[in-house]
Amino acid sequence: MANAAEHHQIALVGTWTSIPDAPLEQKPDHPSEGLYRLKVNADGTLTPLDVVKMKSPSWIVKSQDGRFAYTTNEENAGAVTALSIDKSGQVKVLNAVDSHGQQPTHATISPDGKFLFVANYSVAKGGAGVSVFPIHHDGKLGEQVQHFAFDHGTGAVKGRQDGGHAHSTTFTHDGKYLFAADLGGDKLHAYRYHANKAEPLEADTAHDVTFTEGSGPRHMVFSPDGKHAYVTTEMAGEIAVFTVKDDHLDRSNTVKLNSENNSAEYRSGGGIILSPNGKYVIAANRGSDNKLLVFKIEADGQLGKPVSYKANGIEPRAFSFDGSGKYLYVTNVFTNNISLFHFDEKSGELKAAGDAAKISTPTDIKFFN
Repeated sequence: MANAAEHHQIALVGTWTSIPDAPLEQKPDHPSEGLYRLKVNADGTLTPLDVVKMKSPSWIVKSQDGRFAYTTNEENAGAVTALSIDKSGQVKVLNAVDSHGQQPTHATISPDGKFLFVANYSVAKGGAGVSVFPIHHDGKLGEQVQHFAFDHGTGAVKGRQDGGHAHSTTFTHDGKYLFAADLGGDKLHAYRYHANKAEPLEADTAHDVTFTEGSGPRHMVFSPDGKHAYVTTEMAGEIAVFTVKDDHLDRSNTVKLNSENNSAEYRSGGGIILSPNGKYVIAANRGSDNKLLVFKIEADGQLGKPVSYKANGIEPRAFSFDGSGKYLYVTNVFTNNISLFHFDEKSGELKAAGDAAKISTPTDIKFFN
């Protein structure tokens, strides 16, 4: 029965719907049209089914029960779109709301499913920050109830840190705190979460985490037991390892994503996820490197020596496992391909299996049913 269930999986692929300023030979034949729905085949390849037309649904977050999904529409006039996914894998748009910022790139749902927290990156100064939206019982999004502006950048990297840039929002293991990564301000902003308040977030600067200027914190994950946190830094090209105690994060180690070449073009930390069994951390380094790195989580929560793999594309922006945990998919924005890897949960080894699908400027992939 497990195999039958796997065969009924649906993949949703987010994209940028404008053609980015990539090298000419990598430009797609035509711009993406929105959110693509694909069937997951038994061998892990993906068969396109249809597209939900919308502007730049660059990040997808799914509800715990998989009945709903939310996309950040990464445009100057940022928006967030709510979707329902029925048992047959059909997708329907429920509603869309203003993200109250520019270029929203990431979102997360509170563990209780009550609120959606959106990170507005904002390329230009002034549109960055975190917006909070209630999630109604029917999956629709309510109007914004809170907003925290990220105005100040450290200025350490010109053009990248002139102002704040919210890049992700992540809950602690116990659900008591939300951390928002500010790439421009070199900081994790901490917020205490109050589930029963209409405005659920309370800024708690005592729990903030400051990075070395020019680091650019991007994405983070917690270990399965919640005792450690791992944060990728975009410009430093590292993973910062933290020990978690009473929801305080104390830096315990720093790991380079490329230990052989420290030049700026080889430092571009990207996404980070846990393997389905929670034993491995997988991160991406982009720029001129375009690698995936697999780290074993040691007994003390530290990361072992990584094994690196070519992403088989340029700009591996996001990556996800399918429901079986056997396949890892990587969205390579600038080569318009989703690369496929077989994953060995015992050894952590990845085996490249070619392209799962070709889609213009893919930015994220998530699996349903």
